[in-house]
Amino acid sequence: MRSYILRRLLLFIPVLIGISIAVFLLMHLIPGNAVDSLLGVEATDELRAQLTKQFGLDLPWYRQYANWITGVIQGDFGNSIRTGKPILPEILKRFRVTFELSLIASLISWIIAIPLGILAAVKRNTLLDGVARVVALFWVSIPNFALATLLLLFLSLKMNYYPALKYASFFSNPMENLQIIFFPALVLGAIMAGSVMRMTRSSVLEVLRQDFIRTIRAKGAKERVVIFKHALKNSFSPIITIVGMQMGYLLGGTVVTEQIFSLPGLGLFILTGINQRDYPVVQGSILFFALIFGVINLLVDLIYAGVDPRIQYK
Repeated sequence: MRSYILRRLLLFIPVLIGISIAVFLLMHLIPGNAVDSLLGVEATDELRAQLTKQFGLDLPWYRQYANWITGVIQGDFGNSIRTGKPILPEILKRFRVTFELSLIASLISWIIAIPLGILAAVKRNTLLDGVARVVALFWVSIPNFALATLLLLFLSLKMNYYPALKYASFFSNPMENLQIIFFPALVLGAIMAGSVMRMTRSSVLEVLRQDFIRTIRAKGAKERVVIFKHALKNSFSPIITIVGMQMGYLLGGTVVTEQIFSLPGLGLFILTGINQRDYPVVQGSILFFALIFGVINLLVDLIYAGVDPRIQYK
């Protein structure tokens, strides 16, 4: 197990290097640059040249990349071109908001999707199964920004609810924090629930059709024992896969929802950085996301062994 974890951690290195190069080049291919965004159109050429040299943007791209990645390896993600502040503390601060949003969204989706998927599989080809499949298809099909906008319009026009202008930390004001987080988490959770419900239904159905389930039923086992003790346990591997993947995607896919609900998360931080051509902010944040995504996938792989003892890490 230790050697497996070590190999997986070592595999992160080339992946992170590839992502860092891709993000670095893509940011520098976007028209405009950080100095133009910072100074506007009325600044003098001398001032532009001075800031370009100060930020190291006059160097060849490979030297700029080398300087940046050397700092990252030493734990220094650089300073924001716009604010001049260190990026890493800001990333960690905003990641807490995104992580909380993603975690609550995931919990909502699991609470909705897994029982509904099991019920749809057990009651297959019934009205309940049909309704559950239509609802799951609706959740999968509708874009999160459309659902977020519709929900926000409904809440503001019918319920007199407006997003808070200032985010409150859970540890400073739990009730206010949950009031702010709940509705955006509900939007993301509903979108995520569609895929989880479909996967749960198909996975449970596949197990229910296997011979060992027929044998257990032939021995006179009660249906709830067949479902919860045998079928569900053997169905969890693919469900864990999609839950882990979606949790990782969710961490990087909250940009629009965070902006609509005015949440100061990492997604909004990246979007602002792109608009302002703040290269260190975007590069550092995406690299951080990639690292977290890799860790989540590693955890998912390790959970497999607990769920399915047939899986061995050698």
